[in-house]
Amino acid sequence: MVEQHVKATFGKLKLVYARGGQDDGHLAFSSLRLNQEVFDALTAPHSATIQEHTVTFTKSEDENLKDFWNDHGNHYSFCTANKVRVARKNQKLEMAAKKETVKRAKTQYEIAGVIYIDIGKVKSKARSILHLKNDGEALTDKDEAFMKDIIQFHERNEEKMKDFEHFEVGNHPDFDKTRCFFVVRKDGTKTDFSVTKCINALENA
Repeated sequence: MVEQHVKATFGKLKLVYARGGQDDGHLAFSSLRLNQEVFDALTAPHSATIQEHTVTFTKSEDENLKDFWNDHGNHYSFCTANKVRVARKNQKLEMAAKKETVKRAKTQYEIAGVIYIDIGKVKSKARSILHLKNDGEALTDKDEAFMKDIIQFHERNEEKMKDFEHFEVGNHPDFDKTRCFFVVRKDGTKTDFSVTKCINALENA
């Protein structure tokens, strides 16, 4: 009946152990996410009438706590062993989930207002632009915005983007069967650049 009273009155505490003797008993609560305010209210010396019986609550400390461990420590360990294993397992799972969340956050990339969940998606986007555009066709709108963000990671970004007019794709000047990206300047001249190097630099930034 004491357990039921405590659970009903101090429900924000997680009861993990209870024992009752003829004249006394002990309750233990999980320290994980402990609501300190409620715990303090319970452990402050006070009395409660439970089914016409007066029960006094106090916090076990110092010699009283030593006596508890000497007299009931084995019983406590036996009763809570499985709960401790489950709690530790859940804690490990939570930590693993948090690490995975952090890992995902680190590998996400926001480019031109779009979130890419990993570097592979960024590479796929660059390849799709490269293969869907016709030779000499200017990149526009979202494709241009994407490439402007990507080329910022080129080691010679300022030189490449000087007098920028637009981007386009076409055959590499030295390798006829290889397509690549170009920066076209306002005077009509153009210079190629490696989008792969830009993305690698982004990944390692």
